[in-house]
Amino acid sequence: MSGNTQTEIGLFPVSYLIGNDLAGAPTLLLNLLVAPPTHSVTGSAHVVNQSLHPPLNLHSHVHGQYAYLGVVPTSEGRILISAQGHNGNTTNFKLHLVLSHDWKKGIANYSYLDGSTWVEVDNVPAKLNPELKSRYFPLPLEPGPVILPNPPINALYGVPIQSAIASGDLAHMKTLAAYAKQQLDAQPQLRKELDALKAEITKLDRK
Repeated sequence: MSGNTQTEIGLFPVSYLIGNDLAGAPTLLLNLLVAPPTHSVTGSAHVVNQSLHPPLNLHSHVHGQYAYLGVVPTSEGRILISAQGHNGNTTNFKLHLVLSHDWKKGIANYSYLDGSTWVEVDNVPAKLNPELKSRYFPLPLEPGPVILPNPPINALYGVPIQSAIASGDLAHMKTLAAYAKQQLDAQPQLRKELDALKAEITKLDRK
């Protein structure tokens, strides 16, 4: 950020429908208030699955951070949201969401606490849900124009992948692996780092 005098202003709400529409699959409704000055997000998550008995109906208060992932060309850059949620004093929700640069669609990995068991949902599509309303966001939702014109970015083939491996966070690694795979044709330099990331995922999946 040295020498960068640009500032970010304002807050804006976003809302997403996250799921793959498969029979028996859960659906996540995610409402977030984005704070560009602090690169933070707060809001609510609602995971539902009517195919279960009893039906799943999980609510969570969500907080987290977002960062820009840069690729060439910069118009193909992405946004990574990492967040977790709680219900009272218990953490019951974790999320890694990679979005397009315009905040309108992406890929999510998330997990939720069902009783005493964590359930993982991997590589599901996320799409903007402008019709969704809640007591937090009484108006139709659209991403606001309060996005840094030339945001600080991290090369996906650099620090983010290395940090994901070092973190041991399986959901985070799977999210970045799915995104990096999409970029390989245009970004062959990602191949070495992606191979290392997938090897670490395989090792942790076997535990």
